[in-house]
Amino acid sequence: MPRAGAARKADLSLAKALSAAPLLRGTPPSLVRELLRVCPQRQLADHELLLLPTQPNTTLYLLLRGRLHVLLGEAQDTIVQMLPGACVGEMSVIDGARVSAPVVAAEPSTLLAVDTKRFWRFTERHPALARNLLAIMAQRVRKTNSALQASLRAHEREGQLARLDTLTAAHNRRWLEENLARYLARTPRRGAALVVGMFDIDHFKRYNDTWGHAAGDAALKAVSRAVLERIRTDDRLCRYGGEEFCLLLPNTALEMVPKLAQRLLDAIGAAAIQPGNAWPAVTVSLGLAAALPDDTPESILRRADQALYRAKREGRNRFVLDASLSSQ
Repeated sequence: MPRAGAARKADLSLAKALSAAPLLRGTPPSLVRELLRVCPQRQLADHELLLLPTQPNTTLYLLLRGRLHVLLGEAQDTIVQMLPGACVGEMSVIDGARVSAPVVAAEPSTLLAVDTKRFWRFTERHPALARNLLAIMAQRVRKTNSALQASLRAHEREGQLARLDTLTAAHNRRWLEENLARYLARTPRRGAALVVGMFDIDHFKRYNDTWGHAAGDAALKAVSRAVLERIRTDDRLCRYGGEEFCLLLPNTALEMVPKLAQRLLDAIGAAAIQPGNAWPAVTVSLGLAAALPDDTPESILRRADQALYRAKREGRNRFVLDASLSSQ
C-alpha cells in the first residue's frame, strides 16, 4: 500500500504539472488524463541530450519535471531555460524540418512525449491546443526579435565605437575615409560650401619630450574638447593621426571661415591642459580649404594639408586659407 500511495502521489504531481502547461490552457481535465494514459514518458539524466539539429524529430515534448537548456552553436551557450510546463520540439512537429537548436537536460528530467499523429488528433478535438501553440510560438518569436534588436543595437554601438578615437572622443581616420565622399556629394546652400580644415599641435614632439606622454595625451584631449565645444552640431572633428586633426564644416558661409578659424585658435590656446595648469597650454597650426565642384576626398585633404604646412612655415599658431577661401 505505501508503494501504491507513493505512485498515486507521483501521478497526481505529474497531472498537476501537465495541467499548468501553457499548451493545455483552457482544455478539459480529461485531456490531461488521456495524455498521461496514452503518451509515453521519457526520463533524461543530467546533461543527457534530447534533441539535436542533425537529427529529425517527430515528437512534441512536454516538460513535467526538471529543467532543460536550449543551446547555441559549437560553444553550447545556454540561450533559453525550459521549466516544467514548457514544450519543446513543436517547430519540427509543425513544419517537418530538423530541430533548430540542441536541447539538453540541465538536471534529471521527466517529459511527456506526444508524437506528431497523436498531437494533430488531439488538436482536431481540442482547438484550444492550436490557439495555445500559436500563442507560445508568438511569444518565442517576440523574444527572438527582442534579442536580435538588442544584438543589432550592440553591433551598431560597437561599429560607432570602432569609428571613434578613444583618447579624444573625436571620429577616427577610418570614419573620415568612409564619410568624406558623402559630405562632398551634398549640395551646399547658396553662398556656402563644405570647408575642410587640417590642424596639428605645434611642436608636439618637444611638448611630449619635455612634459611626458601623460601631458601629451592630456593636450590632445584638451584640444579636442575645445574644438568640439565650439563647432556646430553638424560639424565633425576627426583625429587624423598622431597630433593631427581634420575638421569637416558642411554648409559653411565662406565669409565666416576666418572668424571661425581665429575663434578655434583662441579657444585652443586658452584651454587648460589639466587643473592648476601644471602643464602649459598648446597652440595649433590650421589650414582650411573649401570644396570645389571637381574635388575628391584626396584632393580637398591635400589642399587643406598644404595650407596647414604654410601656417607652420609662417610661424605656427595661425591659420592659412587655401586659394578657394583666400578671396573671401
